[in-house]
Amino acid sequence: MFRLLGGSAICGMLFLACGKDSFNSKPSLEFLSTAGNDLEQGDLLQINLMVRDKEGDISDTLFVESFTRRCPNSIRMLKPPMPEIPPKANLEAKISLNYLVNVANGEYPTWTLDLCRFSDTLEMSFWIKDKAGNISDTIKLPQPIIIKND
Repeated sequence: MFRLLGGSAICGMLFLACGKDSFNSKPSLEFLSTAGNDLEQGDLLQINLMVRDKEGDISDTLFVESFTRRCPNSIRMLKPPMPEIPPKANLEAKISLNYLVNVANGEYPTWTLDLCRFSDTLEMSFWIKDKAGNISDTIKLPQPIIIKND
C-alpha cells in the first residue's frame, strides 16, 4: 500500500513539475549584461535585460531608478520609451537600454548624473508595467557601475 501511494505521489509531482508554465501574466525581468562597469563622462552605458510575459503586452512602461552613493540627492527616476516589441503569447525578448553619461549628442538619451564633482558608483533598479497593469518584480544591477568624473 505504501509503495503504491509513494509511487503515485512521485508521479503526481513529476506531472505538476512538467505542467508548470514558465510564463506568467506578471512580467518578469532578468539582468543579462552591461557593456562595461567602469565609465567616464561621455561613455555609452548599455544595459541588456530579458523580459518574459505570458500575454506579451509589455509595451506600457519601463521604470529605471538610479542613485549615486556619494550624493544623497542623486536619486533619478526615468521612464524611457519601451522598445517596440510585437506582442505575442509567451513573449521572451531582449531589451537594450543605451545612454550617454552626462553628455548630449542626440543619438542616444543622456543619463544626467549628479556626481558631486567626484567619481562615484551608480546603482540601478528596473521594473516594468504591462498594458494590463501587471508590474514585474524589481531587479537591480548585480554590481555598481563606476563613473569617473576626474
